[in-house]
Amino acid sequence: MNRRELAATLSRAGLREYQIQGVHEPDWLPEAFPYLRGEAGRWIVGICERGTYTPIRDFREEDTACRFFQSLMRHATPPPPSAGIFEEEAPGLLKRMERWGRVAWSEYRRARRRSGGGASGRGGSGPPGPHPGDQR
Repeated sequence: MNRRELAATLSRAGLREYQIQGVHEPDWLPEAFPYLRGEAGRWIVGICERGTYTPIRDFREEDTACRFFQSLMRHATPPPPSAGIFEEEAPGLLKRMERWGRVAWSEYRRARRRSGGGASGRGGSGPPGPHPGDQR
């Protein structure tokens, strides 16, 4: 495996916050990120934190360094959310949220009636009138 293949593999996995010298050097990186670069005929894998590069391991061969970096990224980074998960769950979630809102307003009005405050909010604190999502 070489640096280009490594970058392509990490990109397909949805990983972006790393630096691979000459291949993947984004303009913006987080405060701390892993890096892979060549120095004096060796391949260095390390962590950069606030501009300070700290080596973890160095390797003679690019392939070995790339495989180590890939393993490091795979095990140190939580997997990205699967694509489209929100779109699949959104309709059901929105319906549940609307139902919860209606139930909450219904409970609120019931409590106001019991306390003698009425359902409209007159005579006490609370929202004036029904919630726009309320269905009577």
